[in-house]
Amino acid sequence: MFGSETVKLCYDTMRGLNQTIWNGEVGAKKVETIVKTGLSGADVVIGASHAMEDIACNDKICSTLDIIASVSSAVGMVLGNLPSTSGKSLTVVDDRLP
Repeated sequence: MFGSETVKLCYDTMRGLNQTIWNGEVGAKKVETIVKTGLSGADVVIGASHAMEDIACNDKICSTLDIIASVSSAVGMVLGNLPSTSGKSLTVVDDRLP
């Protein structure tokens, strides 16, 4: 009984904080997107600087890995901010059929 009351109290407290601080669920989602985008952007910048250091030291393997990681973060950031395409249907057109 004590555990379930504690969980309910924590849930109610977090829900109240969510409403008060972030202006509800929509505001919390916006903050989440901003934080994720900011972290991804920082990851791209840090990876690029590491790649430049590795290139300056003529370390081809590490610089290649840093460049791959930076490009991966940048692509993830772009794809993560594209509008959702759920609910849309695609029609496949196959013109090879007689």
